[in-house]
Amino acid sequence: MSCYGRCALSVIIPIISVLKVQPIILPTALLSTHTGGFSDFTFLDLTGEIKKIITHYEKLDLIPDCVYTGFLGGEEQIKIIADYIKNQKQKGAYIFVDPVMADDGKLYSSYTESMKQNMIKLAMSADIITPNITEAFFLLGMDYREPPYSYDFIYDMVYKLFELCEYNIGKVVITSVDMTGYYASGEVYGVIFGENINKNIRTGAFVTKKRDKNYPGSGDIFSSILCGLLLNGTDIFEAIGCAVKFIDKVMDYTINAGTPVRNGLIFEKFLDEVNIK
Repeated sequence: MSCYGRCALSVIIPIISVLKVQPIILPTALLSTHTGGFSDFTFLDLTGEIKKIITHYEKLDLIPDCVYTGFLGGEEQIKIIADYIKNQKQKGAYIFVDPVMADDGKLYSSYTESMKQNMIKLAMSADIITPNITEAFFLLGMDYREPPYSYDFIYDMVYKLFELCEYNIGKVVITSVDMTGYYASGEVYGVIFGENINKNIRTGAFVTKKRDKNYPGSGDIFSSILCGLLLNGTDIFEAIGCAVKFIDKVMDYTINAGTPVRNGLIFEKFLDEVNIK
């Protein structure tokens, strides 16, 4: 949770709520601001509290319909959450893992090789994963390749991710795919997905205009919309389309407003447009 800055729980809570799903949070750290563009921020590691919170939730007999994970700040946190996911999945919970660990071809500076391997194991236990293109390379143990990427190349990655987990994952969504050069319309980003239906993979894609600004928290907004809509029974194709459309509109508005990139996307004004049901 960042007290200031639109990312992580600060955007997840309102979006999940507006989609008529009650968020029950398990905060991993408390920061005065997020780390993307701010300095001298405070950081409180909550690893020591996570087990206590889970224990209390169990006493209250709280059984979530879904466990949705994002950035995890340490190896112990990943292991704790992996155990929690295993227990909740046995009780029927839907497992949504956004394997936040890398971007622009590199692991985050706070991530170790051991953390990466544990995040891969966590992702492989999910019902749906939403890696960005860099994270998809790392999940597959592939050397990072610079963009642009073709449809065939990304669809092959989707199939390999299903094979890696022995088709235990139901849905794979790869985001931030630079497909510039494969469209006459100029610079574009793609969201490529696959859905596993009895080992028959249904695939699809959405493309959107590439902007020259990268706002912190945009991935959190995308994944939160997708998670909330899927829990409401929305088809994966329709849910991704809604998330892409929302991000596009909010990004254009934010760019025109001229606010600093580190402040994130001005999404609050458009919250009533998230829910398509």
